Amino acid sequence: MEKKILSIFALGIVSLVGFSLVKAQTKMPSPEMKVAPVPVPVPILPPETQPVLPLPIKEKPIEIELKKSTEVPKIEGCKDLCGDGICQEIVCMAIGCPCSETPQTCPQDCKPEEIPPSLKPVPVISLPAQAKLEIFPLKEVPVKINEKEVEFKGTEVPPTISVEVKTMPISPLVEKVPPLVNVTIEIDKETKVAKIESEGVKAITTETLKIEEKTLKIETPKGDIQVNVLPSVATQIAILKYPQEIKEVELKVVNEKPIYKVEGRKVGKLFWIFPIEISVQTQIDATEGKIIQVKKPWWSFLVK
Repeated sequence: MEKKILSIFALGIVSLVGFSLVKAQTKMPSPEMKVAPVPVPVPILPPETQPVLPLPIKEKPIEIELKKSTEVPKIEGCKDLCGDGICQEIVCMAIGCPCSETPQTCPQDCKPEEIPPSLKPVPVISLPAQAKLEIFPLKEVPVKINEKEVEFKGTEVPPTISVEVKTMPISPLVEKVPPLVNVTIEIDKETKVAKIESEGVKAITTETLKIEEKTLKIETPKGDIQVNVLPSVATQIAILKYPQEIKEVELKVVNEKPIYKVEGRKVGKLFWIFPIEISVQTQIDATEGKIIQVKKPWWSFLVK
């Protein structure tokens, strides 16, 4: 009987020790044991509740319709240009645009003409002084006004744009230039060039031009640079350096600087006997008016 009681007592002690070991192992996991993260299910929204991203907005060019002066009434706040020698037959419909002119309202500008329609001059529009103009000759829509693309309707070719540009004194040898010069810009969409004209002299360019606050600038890899020399002044500088007949003037960016490339010719006599023509190429800094380079035949000093 005593042996049986001792056996039951010993079995109870062994069971208690085993339960304690199991509980200790449960509370203190080994350092090598890692707890796997429990994945959280991501709810899938039905198609009708999915967020919809806004589609990109495609800007369209602004269209400006040009009409003959006989087709529109006088606009309040228009700019009276009667007497400038140009008949404003086609005008833009906005405040600051030129007033429409007819032989009745401005006879000194709108005189009867016997010019065939195919030879009529390109219509000219004048922009207000506060307007910002940008010209991109190589683009499909080459004109921006106040940072908005503009397409002109009512004319087969883009109109000539007239603006006032500030000038700066460059050289005492050049004839005195007024502080403000009227500059016209004509765009040829076929050849992808813009023609800048000042005082009857034209310069062609394929560069991007900007006119803001009556200042002419050209786009370069270093940013926009102010052009202080107009085409008429550039030709005077070239002729003063070497007498010649001007054939073509081009405004371009070379080595990140705006320059004028003036092509000319000189007709004279070699050894004072033989008639001859020589070509002259002059490069002029468009910001300071300094002559960068003159190219002509080395024997040109023999031509008089």
